[in-house]
Amino acid sequence: MTHHIHDTWTPQSWSTKPVVAQDVEYDDPKALESVISTLSTLPALVNPMKIEIARKSFAAAARGKAFIIQGGDCAESFDDVHPHAIQQKVKLLQEQSHLLGQGLNLPIITVGRIAGQYAKPRSSPLETLEDGTITHTFRGHNINGPGVEERRPDPYRLLLGDFYSRTTLEMIRHTQSTPSTTAKTFVPTPSSFPLTPEETDVTPLETPTGTIFTSHEALHLPYESAMTRDRYNTSASFIWIGERTRQLDGGHVEYIRGLRNPIGVKIGPNTDSSTLIALLNTICPEPHLLENIGRVTIITRLGADKVTTVLPPLVKAVQEAGHTPVWMCDPCHGNTQTSEAGLKTRHVGRMLLEAIRTYQAHRENHSLLGGLHLEQTGDFVTECQDDDTLDTKSNLSSNYHTLCDPRLSHVQALSLVRQFVDFVRSWERKEKLGY
Repeated sequence: MTHHIHDTWTPQSWSTKPVVAQDVEYDDPKALESVISTLSTLPALVNPMKIEIARKSFAAAARGKAFIIQGGDCAESFDDVHPHAIQQKVKLLQEQSHLLGQGLNLPIITVGRIAGQYAKPRSSPLETLEDGTITHTFRGHNINGPGVEERRPDPYRLLLGDFYSRTTLEMIRHTQSTPSTTAKTFVPTPSSFPLTPEETDVTPLETPTGTIFTSHEALHLPYESAMTRDRYNTSASFIWIGERTRQLDGGHVEYIRGLRNPIGVKIGPNTDSSTLIALLNTICPEPHLLENIGRVTIITRLGADKVTTVLPPLVKAVQEAGHTPVWMCDPCHGNTQTSEAGLKTRHVGRMLLEAIRTYQAHRENHSLLGGLHLEQTGDFVTECQDDDTLDTKSNLSSNYHTLCDPRLSHVQALSLVRQFVDFVRSWERKEKLGY
């Protein structure tokens, strides 16, 4: 384990950077300090041993030896922390893992956007209401509430978020639903590396079909740094930064570069090769080291129409620079539209098309797609559409409950994965036959 490349890094060194995107301004900074101080003394949500297992698992995906399914809410709600909702989310992930394991003939790494996805980036910290009132934008339950009277950022919500994360983890541990005992899922074990005495009594977070790793966007840096023990962000196994927070001179890049966790970076269609390589070199300056295979996950969110032209140059640049990341496809964000009724929505067909074109682009450029990253829920919501008709007659509003972006319903999320698997199998059959 090499640390000399991070000599200037501490869990709080991000605060010295000139840019801290998506920063939250609280009325009472001392209250925030008190909350952060409390959080820093609480037990880890995720044990460092499990984070090391996650890192090895992601390395397997980077080498084409495993495939990742990551899914969950765009923004988790405190109100959804109850057994039925958690069971439905876990069941969906298990069913998707089963489909992928059978179809791809690979071990499947299961990652939930769960137990911490309580904050969301927004394009502006303020919004103007219909009556002309200017108020804070809703930025997730960890920061404020969706009601107009709840919009003032409240640091004590971070303590609530920690409580709900711990509760969610307990519910996952006790979830018994399983689609099949024959699913070929990846069950990493601690025996692959030595344990310290403190770690020998750790109970892994497992479901009947294998380990579920938790993840969320590392957005609220005071919270993330408070949950950092040594070089482990103990709030989740896998964390990522997004399109709005990946500035090279920014606080978020500074924060994640020193962590042992596997790290994700979301990349949109306007990203050029030089920016991506500079980002990778900052986060992972020694890509030739064996332990840095899969250190970074590049999550592409390009839009179905742009994959074919945008992705190949990025793949080639990463290859030439000597990096071996996990390449993951987020087919949700690049295909978001607004209906005539004013609701954000996505078409399942467009999302599937982006996933398929991303897989194709990687194979045609001697690269590997290592995972899918989906915004979804175990509930039967009507937030995404199954056809290409976007009109006021659609039934989007009949069961539209998301706190932010539209999510695939249980049925839609399973259908997308099933059709993706069918395409991959068809592609592989054609390759074997030589056409």
